[in-house]
Amino acid sequence: LRQPTPQVAVVVDTSGSMSEKELAQALAEIDGVLTANGQRTGVTVMAVDAAVHTTQKVFKAQDVKLAGGGGTDMSLGLLAAEKLKPRPHVIILVSDCETPWPARMRVPLIVARTSKGAEVPAWARVVDVIPDEK
Repeated sequence: LRQPTPQVAVVVDTSGSMSEKELAQALAEIDGVLTANGQRTGVTVMAVDAAVHTTQKVFKAQDVKLAGGGGTDMSLGLLAAEKLKPRPHVIILVSDCETPWPARMRVPLIVARTSKGAEVPAWARVVDVIPDEK
């Protein structure tokens, strides 16, 4: 018997408000998803600020290429992730959450929030992944 492997898309906020520690935390989260999901199927990673800069299938977190550094509109990346083929079963957003949000999404969204107290829509599931202050 084989268990089906979920299709996962990870949207990484690469806007100017994301610190180096937050981007490193995003890579750590991608590594965790790959470990939990099994590297053989990979994960689709999108680097987004006010535009979608990269969309890539990765099998190792160190292969992720992050681009951006401008303004912030994660709704563009989230809606683009919903249109991926095949459609993901879940989308994970790693962000400081200083962004406009779509009204609703058709794919379940998990927000890996990298900053304290940032607002997230009630329909999204939130996990705080705040990097150490060290």
